[in-house]
Amino acid sequence: MMRAARVLGSTRAGGRLRRAVIACERSAVGRVHSVDAARAILGAAAILALLALAGCAIVPAERAPVPPPQPRPAGTPRSSPATHPPAPSGSGAQPVSLDFEPRIDVGLATDLDSVVVMPVTRLALHLSGPGGDHSLGETGAAVTVHNAGGRWSINWTDVDAAGAAPLTAADTLWISGVEPDPTAQRLSWNGKRWRGLGKLFLGPRGRLTLALRLPLEAYLLGVVPGEIGGLSPALLEAGRAQAVAARSYTLFYRGRRGAEGFDVYGSVEDQVYGSVESERELATRCVTGTRGEVALSQGAPIRANYYSTCGGITADVWEAWPNDPLAYLVSHRDRDRGEDYCATSPLYRWRETWAPAELISNVMKYAPQQGIVLPAAGLGELTDVVVESRSRSGRAWQLRVRGTLGEVRLPAYCIRQVLRRGGNAMAILRSNLFKIAVQRNPATGRAVAVLASGAGSGHGVGMCQTGALGMARAGRGSDAILRHYYPGIDLKRLY
Repeated sequence: MMRAARVLGSTRAGGRLRRAVIACERSAVGRVHSVDAARAILGAAAILALLALAGCAIVPAERAPVPPPQPRPAGTPRSSPATHPPAPSGSGAQPVSLDFEPRIDVGLATDLDSVVVMPVTRLALHLSGPGGDHSLGETGAAVTVHNAGGRWSINWTDVDAAGAAPLTAADTLWISGVEPDPTAQRLSWNGKRWRGLGKLFLGPRGRLTLALRLPLEAYLLGVVPGEIGGLSPALLEAGRAQAVAARSYTLFYRGRRGAEGFDVYGSVEDQVYGSVESERELATRCVTGTRGEVALSQGAPIRANYYSTCGGITADVWEAWPNDPLAYLVSHRDRDRGEDYCATSPLYRWRETWAPAELISNVMKYAPQQGIVLPAAGLGELTDVVVESRSRSGRAWQLRVRGTLGEVRLPAYCIRQVLRRGGNAMAILRSNLFKIAVQRNPATGRAVAVLASGAGSGHGVGMCQTGALGMARAGRGSDAILRHYYPGIDLKRLY
């Protein structure tokens, strides 16, 4: 795997950069960028470096190296989170046999001081806890729940009911919409309508949590449109693949957030779950048309990770998280023949530029949050940034950031969170599939910019969503899409 060229302001450096640009022209992965413009301005080494970076994305190894050990920053204790980063975990390792549709608890919001739930028609209130289970009646008005110092209470008022009840830390308040059809239960929160049964309780940090309990298929109605985006009739097979992947993901990770009091977050931390207003007709058809269909490995729901854009090559599961290998989450090219399936994505290729001080500031701020130990004296001014090793798919596995006062090594799991986007520290780097180099002042050799050329968006493990859309455009069915991104799986309708 070639490293990004560094500008040295010498004839030799210029020669190397010329060869790099020519190599890019011959690279299938780099073919979307023009090298004719690069050849026209080969005289300036600094500009050449920029073009070499922008025009030549990572070329994945066809025969990948053995995965290197998880890098450990110098001076980091072996018990540090840097060597044991948080990893997704789930209970989906055992074979399953379902004769009925399971219900899922989805966390909408945590650590709240108050919650106001509005009726769509009417609301029924039910309390469960150490004092037993009992109904609090119905109301057509707002239900307000307050929490102060671990003591919480519920208040509601309308023509039929008026009440206020203190609650204990062990109580759970259930709020359901009163509908003729129990499967059509709705309630309103935060200005939107939500399916399912509302669940309010004090979370592990002593503040309010709002969750929903609903059937798995009803949950998927709010997941698929938010995850795969807008669909057209020509893209329904990608939507069907997304529905199966999301269903499999949910079953694998069911109970994952048990310490929080629900199964999964309704956000990007698990799967984005939207309100009734976010549901879309074509996405709903994809869910109902695949009802109960799950991707399995050895009889168990697979860990169906997915993401936006792979950039031409997917990643092994251990490249993103410290996990044992999984036979269906392995690195492979995102094509059968012809161009990559995700080549039409606006994130297929990207560039980032940082001022040296900006990159150092990001490292100093965000590396400790990832368990990385910084030098006692800090880093000083930036002198170099180097990808020291790459993983099987060519993604950055260990990145070294060197300054005038010290250096730090960033392992794969935290590179995106630490580097951030150039000029936008609120956004993490798009992917680990990039080349990076320092542009220098030819006279002084000091860093004047850091330049990156990258590919894809997301962790790269499992299904590439824009690739799935590309496969659907090419006429591939949902089964073929799923088997492409999760090789060796079985597909079965469980209920």
